[in-house]
This record gives sequence, structure tokens and C-alpha cells, in this order.
Amino acid sequence: MSFTIKDIAEKAGVSVATVSRVINGSGYVSEKNKKNIEEIIQESNYCPNAAARSLITQASDMIGLVMPERVNPFFVKVYDGVTRKADEENITVLFYKTGDDEKKQGEILKQLKAQNVKGILITPSLYQTSATRKMLEAVERAGIPVVLIDRDTEGGDFDAVFIDNKGAIYKATEQLIQAGHTKIAAVTSPDFSRVGARRQDGFLECMKKHELEVCPDWVIEGELSVESGYEACKRLMEMENSPTAIVAFSSSELIGCVKYLNETGYRIGRDVCLFGFDDIGTFPDFGLQLSTIERPMREMGEMAFELLWERIHNGGKNKRSREIILPTNIKLAENQK
Repeated sequence: MSFTIKDIAEKAGVSVATVSRVINGSGYVSEKNKKNIEEIIQESNYCPNAAARSLITQASDMIGLVMPERVNPFFVKVYDGVTRKADEENITVLFYKTGDDEKKQGEILKQLKAQNVKGILITPSLYQTSATRKMLEAVERAGIPVVLIDRDTEGGDFDAVFIDNKGAIYKATEQLIQAGHTKIAAVTSPDFSRVGARRQDGFLECMKKHELEVCPDWVIEGELSVESGYEACKRLMEMENSPTAIVAFSSSELIGCVKYLNETGYRIGRDVCLFGFDDIGTFPDFGLQLSTIERPMREMGEMAFELLWERIHNGGKNKRSREIILPTNIKLAENQK
């Protein structure tokens, strides 16, 4: 039996509109209904056909935007950049959240392929295997162009928009050295992360250039989470020979460091200096002295859409992949200028 969106709605006891919101990852649906609908879709092997797509979207021009989440300020601003450009071209953006789950990512790509979207913008799963590259290559073979945002795939050949990760951490570390710090620690990204590896290269290269010792205990691998940043900072500051400055490789880890230092009475910017990614708007409200690496987040979204739009309109010609590396800016805390 071939299921339709109406069949799924009837089986779930909800409206067709509710099912469409789950399929498109947009609009509010209660967790209970969402879970029920997703289970029915999975059990029925449902894939939207052309008729269902028109019923769901009422639009003929669509692209997919696939990201790990929407809460992180980085992804919020990238999303804003993409939708701003898409609106100019009257393109509907179908947003999907993977939660950095490669299996879920594959299911989403399958759905977008079945929906016959014009193209896909994607920040690949952090915990990816060669399956991610193969899935994206299969999407492109089906005539749907792909552009990567922020993260790449090993061995892939896709258009992409990145920042200079190595250069960003190098500059941040050098700023701390120029401010007189020699005891500098790093809360890094997972060792399998290609982005994290480039950032760590920047840190180590800068320390080596300035002939500063890198204490192994001061380089702690984080998990791109607030919790891991908190625990890493705790370990560092409880050491007898604790660092005077910490470079956090992600905004979430930076928040974790701030949380620990505030709870334990350290004066950020005086007792210990912090450097991390992205200005979190609430920090200045609490009088915190933070230096940050500013990524052009909205511009990354805009540039990614422009690459995709060009690929869509040239019909896949000039297939040689294009990689855009955007520069970052350093925003120094007042007490580090």
C-alpha cells in the first residue's frame, strides 16, 4: 500500500497541515504528535510525491537547508543570511535539523531528494563517516547541487563556504601573547573534527613561533558543548600551575568557561583572560570582559545561497568545485586593548 500525506494524518489523528510541518521541520508541533508522525512515516516508508509536495508547500521553487540545530547563535545568523537571499529570489527554504545525527541526516537528504528541491545547503554532521560524502554525491548525481557551510567532508568535491579556522585561532593566540600571557590553555574540539584540527594547528603553530611551551595538561579536548567547556575550565583552574589565559574553540565551550569562572569567583579579564568564538550578546550586560573571534555568519549564509543559486542556473556546468574562505575579525575586550 502506498501511503499519502492524508493517510498519515488520519492514522496519527492530526491535520494534513500538522504532518506537513513535521515533514518540513517548520512550525510548532507538540513532541508527542511529532514523535507519532515520525514513527508512522518511518513504518510506512513514506516519501512525498509531486502532488504531496505541492500540497505541503504551495511552492514550486524550493531549496533545503540542513543544519545541526537552530538555537546556536551561529546557525541562527547563517539561517538569516540564507533566507534573506532566498526571499529576494522568491525561493522557499525548507529547514531541517539533524542534531548532528548522521542517520537522521541521511533520512533528511532522502526526503529532500524525493521533494525534488532545486538544491541543498548543508552543515554536515560533526560525527560523520564516509557515508555522508556518499549520500551527498548521490544527491548531486540526481541533479541536485549541494553547497557545504562551515564543515567539509573528507574526500568530497562540493562547493563550500568556510572561515579561515587555522588563521582565526592563530590570531587569537597571538593577541594573548602580545598582551603578555605565556601560560595559555586551549579547550579544543573533538579530535576527529576537521574544523577542530585546523583550529588546533593554528594554536600550536602560534605557540611554536613565539617559542612558548605547550603544556599537554593545558590542552583539553571539549565536545562543542557548554558542559564540556565548564568541566575543561574546572580542570584547568584547579591545577596548581593554572593558566592565565584560555582559548575556547567553540562558542558553547566559551559559555561553559564563563559559567565556571563566574560560579567560582574568578574575575574574567583580570584573574584569567578568555578568548573564544562569536560575541554572545548577553555577556556585556553582565560586565564580562571577553575577547572574541567574530565570524561573518550572515555573510556565510548569503554566500552559500549565491553559490547554490549560480549552480542551479548553470545546470551543473563548470562542475569544478568552488571553496570560499571568509576572513574573521578579532574583537578585543577593553582590558586587552
